[in-house]
Amino acid sequence: MGKKAAIFGSGSFDPSGVDFSQYRFIAGCDGGTQYLSDAGVVPHMIMGDFDSLDTSTIMEMFMLGVARHGLSTDKDFTDMKGTVDFIAGLDYDELDIYGATGTRLDHSVGNMMMLFELFEKGINGRIIDKNNIITALAASEAPVTMEIKDVPEGWYVSFVPVGICKGVTIKGMKYKAENIELGINNSTRAISNELIEGSEGPAFITVESGRLLVFYSRD
Repeated sequence: MGKKAAIFGSGSFDPSGVDFSQYRFIAGCDGGTQYLSDAGVVPHMIMGDFDSLDTSTIMEMFMLGVARHGLSTDKDFTDMKGTVDFIAGLDYDELDIYGATGTRLDHSVGNMMMLFELFEKGINGRIIDKNNIITALAASEAPVTMEIKDVPEGWYVSFVPVGICKGVTIKGMKYKAENIELGINNSTRAISNELIEGSEGPAFITVESGRLLVFYSRD
């Protein structure tokens, strides 16, 4: 098991059911710090321009000795991007991101794109909310294979291309594919797949070239 860190952003997030003890490092990203405060969790660090965080919560974190990294409100990247980059520079190989999706779809999509950068740095990044677990894989110089595992019971598995994905093979699942291409014209072809109950072999997807977002989702 890898060394795991977590970021809590200000998007949609329900802290109930989260096992905070699994994380060696916890960061509050701007308004996401409020979720941690409400849950009685003391983060190791808070980061952001703090335009969506009450002064009282900032003071609480100061009194608790939590490290604070302030960002300018006038910048060409989001608070989440700054926080992800900071943790990517530390010695963690797994990063779970909560509060990264919600009503602001521009932020949600932008956060999903960060998963590719984490993948390319050798970090297993996941965005987690009540109905979705999202990760990514990318292949350029050689094919990449990802095992589809730890899918919550009854959840769907979807593969969404970002650009053109060539040589896509899906095995061990209800709907299989062999060396297909996914792109703009058939971007929904690999949505709503399922694991096979009682299957003896592993489920996996292989991509020869291109980028895919991988979703575990429920209604």
